[in-house]
Amino acid sequence: MQQNITLPVRHDLAPLARLETNWVPPWLIARVAQHGPWHFESGAPMDDSHIIGGASGAFWMAAADGVGSKKKSRFGSAAACLALDTYLGAALSNGADPTRILLIEAFHAAHVAIQQLAAKEKAPADEFATTFAAVIIKGDTIIGATVGDSGIAVGSEHEDEHGQKAFRLAPFCSAPQPNGATYSLTDPNWSQYVASTQSRSPHITTVIVATDGANNYFLKPAASGTSFHPEWAETLEGRLEELGPLTFINAFAHFIQHQTPENYDDRTLLVAYRAPEKHAPPAPQSR
Repeated sequence: MQQNITLPVRHDLAPLARLETNWVPPWLIARVAQHGPWHFESGAPMDDSHIIGGASGAFWMAAADGVGSKKKSRFGSAAACLALDTYLGAALSNGADPTRILLIEAFHAAHVAIQQLAAKEKAPADEFATTFAAVIIKGDTIIGATVGDSGIAVGSEHEDEHGQKAFRLAPFCSAPQPNGATYSLTDPNWSQYVASTQSRSPHITTVIVATDGANNYFLKPAASGTSFHPEWAETLEGRLEELGPLTFINAFAHFIQHQTPENYDDRTLLVAYRAPEKHAPPAPQSR
């Protein structure tokens, strides 16, 4: 595994809210990031970070949720995302194949980047604590990994008993958690707590990566804790047909307008939707 990565210096402004779409055939990608009301009203910074990147026909989505009780957690979440982006971009551009091993190596690079940042700042690494969840997607291949309580879910279409098309949501990757606490990527034993999954299925139409503030996009309270609910995700095909690729992001603007964040927390929602061919953006034209 790579031990050292030189991260580029970034001076991005932290958003109050961000909405964006990207296109990597056959996937239409949407990102939603919003400063949580609890942090906003207290003048506290946003602790969530995310990254979406792509190379060699593959793309990745990663979300990190800095632990709110740790003073420097937002710097840890930002470093984790940037390190994963740097590692995967270099590896895939140099001919590596998307695999679970490659994604875990990128998590290792993110862990090391936070450790190096802590050493540079002469601060305990635990002050930079963050959860981390990411996927690599190339065509039908979907690879996910997570440490902590951020979620990865997938949606698929099947025929029900009446022969009608039915949409289902299911967990894709779920990491173990200790009682009353959350594992962090900064933990020296993080590799023992990471969960990873790989799938190759044309039936998966939706991939969701979310910090817990955005859980209500695909989860709802239930007597036994939480349960999946597909109401938002299953409307994506209809909204794409209605809005078209250029204004598809309005479907997610509607979500943040009408759905408050879980626990008034920061929320990051990254969604890859396999667009039906008739709704795909035009192919690039040579000039």
